[in-house]
Amino acid sequence: MQRQFVSRQVFTIFWARIVWLTSTLLFHTNYVRADNFTIDTIPLPPLRIDGQAAKAHTQGLEVAGASYYVTARREDVRPKRALLLRSSKSATHWDVWDITPHDSGGAALALDHPGGMQSDGRSLWIPTSASKPKSRSVIRAFPLTSMIAGQRLKPEFEFPVNDHIGAIAVSTNHNLVLGANWDTESVYIWDLQGNLKRTLTGSELGLRGLGAVAGADTRSGIAVQDWKIIGDRLFASGLAREAGAAANAPKSRFVAFTNFLESDFQRSVVTLPLYQGTELAREAIAISDGDVLFLPEDLGVSNRIFQLALTNLFKLSHP
Repeated sequence: MQRQFVSRQVFTIFWARIVWLTSTLLFHTNYVRADNFTIDTIPLPPLRIDGQAAKAHTQGLEVAGASYYVTARREDVRPKRALLLRSSKSATHWDVWDITPHDSGGAALALDHPGGMQSDGRSLWIPTSASKPKSRSVIRAFPLTSMIAGQRLKPEFEFPVNDHIGAIAVSTNHNLVLGANWDTESVYIWDLQGNLKRTLTGSELGLRGLGAVAGADTRSGIAVQDWKIIGDRLFASGLAREAGAAANAPKSRFVAFTNFLESDFQRSVVTLPLYQGTELAREAIAISDGDVLFLPEDLGVSNRIFQLALTNLFKLSHP
């Protein structure tokens, strides 16, 4: 019997209000309620590595051609490993590459946390970090054409970063790479050669509603889990950390920016509901053919992507 790969469930949400943004953000932000939208579920194959069932903690998602690419940290081995995975709607298995960085002597480095990623059309740009804040990372570009099942991957370009980079977005229009660190306390902007051009911190991120900072300089905001630049728009998802928020309130946010790096940026945000108890923006997203794809759950025996139409999330006016 042929397996049906897409099942549709209509999930109707009624929200009385969205109150988490401060008055400082009112000038820059368009509020959108998440009412009456449809969530499609796309099943993915079970994760098996070397013929054995495996478990991996999802980090990033990208769509290239007919394939889904996923970065994940393998959880059922010691030491943990950084993985790049590939599958598709019609596939019954995953192609698996171990992308844990190695030193010049061939020994694996303690960088087991691959993050949110994006394709520039030729390569996948992937950050791989130590699994703790304020650590270190290497950002690498892997050519899509060299991704052959069973063969070791070799980056065409890489550069080190003295911080934990959890998500990468790539702008081919402006030749820039954006990196969000742990909890998005900082956002780094490099050119495509790895030269640091700018760093956003503090009030600059606060105005954009990003970053969750504890301690004396406490700041509420969205901790970006994955983000993508499409044309001149930046789409991001993550979990909001807000002082005084109810413990059972949904934390997932999906955000669209225009002119993200400019003072006249515009921002639209939607609060995503819990779906069958799952925070949709907990981990990976991708943007494909007018849809946003969420992969919030770890990979194992049963796997799925949640798919929503962007037009059902946002009603954005274009300048």
